[in-house]
Amino acid sequence: MIYILISALLLTALGIFVRGRKGNLRGVLLDMLVASGLGLLTGIFIGVGARFGMWAIVIANGNEWKFSISGSLTVIGVFSTLGIALGLIYEGLLRNILRRSGLIFGLLLTLALWYPLGEAARQDLTLQPSIASLVLWTGICVAIIFMPYAVSLELLLGRWHRRGELSSPS
Repeated sequence: MIYILISALLLTALGIFVRGRKGNLRGVLLDMLVASGLGLLTGIFIGVGARFGMWAIVIANGNEWKFSISGSLTVIGVFSTLGIALGLIYEGLLRNILRRSGLIFGLLLTLALWYPLGEAARQDLTLQPSIASLVLWTGICVAIIFMPYAVSLELLLGRWHRRGELSSPS
């Protein structure tokens, strides 16, 4: 999975370079800075979803789950930083290709991460669920994590870009 992320980030860097050569490099870099900030902000959905997923595994294993503020903030903080990389990839590489659809971006993230996150969860489970239920519940959980992230990221990036269009002279 890390190789896919690195490849996507390299393609994103190439896309930023090409966009910068065609037009205003400063504007492109500002867009990427905003995308990384909004990716971190909306990445909170990823962090909260990851924390709930961890609790679900504990409960499924029949263990008593415990809540700690420091543990929850750590998980949310670490996983929400994934939103930075995904925000850069979306703005720099996929936003125009996907026709500014956060919904499609969320579906792509769900499909790309369904198996790796499901396999990680399966390894932590003490019980052995059927393949069908594991696939179903993992897909639902991954979609619950990444769909709100992707849709909210697009909504905020759309507002950012419309702001630029409204302030430019006609």
